[in-house]
Amino acid sequence: MDESTRGRYLVCVVVLAPVDLSPTRQALKKLCKPGQHRIHMSSEGDSRRREILSAIDQLGLQGHVYESDIGSRPQRQARDDCLRAVVPDLVNINVTRLVIESCDQDRQDRLVVQECLAKAEVSDRFTYCHDRPTTEPLLWAPDILAWAYGKGGDWRRRANGTVSSVTRLTS
Repeated sequence: MDESTRGRYLVCVVVLAPVDLSPTRQALKKLCKPGQHRIHMSSEGDSRRREILSAIDQLGLQGHVYESDIGSRPQRQARDDCLRAVVPDLVNINVTRLVIESCDQDRQDRLVVQECLAKAEVSDRFTYCHDRPTTEPLLWAPDILAWAYGKGGDWRRRANGTVSSVTRLTS
């Protein structure tokens, strides 16, 4: 799971079967240029972005975007709204592990995820953790899709084959 902010708060999760973790991780690593330690769309030029989105489309990933209004409220509230929608959705489709890109909000994220798991009564079959994109290449995929979806226009069109659902949350 990763996020992007573009007037609205966007969270993207990419769902993978366990058998697909290693091959997808390897394919994403191959997208790095020499000396590059990770893919981050805001750091790439447009031709490179097109190349990355084309490669992501070929991987057959399944991305889910959650949008929440920010308005005059703190972004943290929008992030919480997204997490409160993401976790039950993942539980409902039998996802067993969520990896969230680590940031300065990890402690707050844990509180919200634990709250969701307690309500769903599934803490014994659902785990989550925070990780850094420099150590977990699978975090690059939601970054790529959140960026493209949030940018809109042709970028969103290029991600449409991989973004299989969009959930618009109301505050």
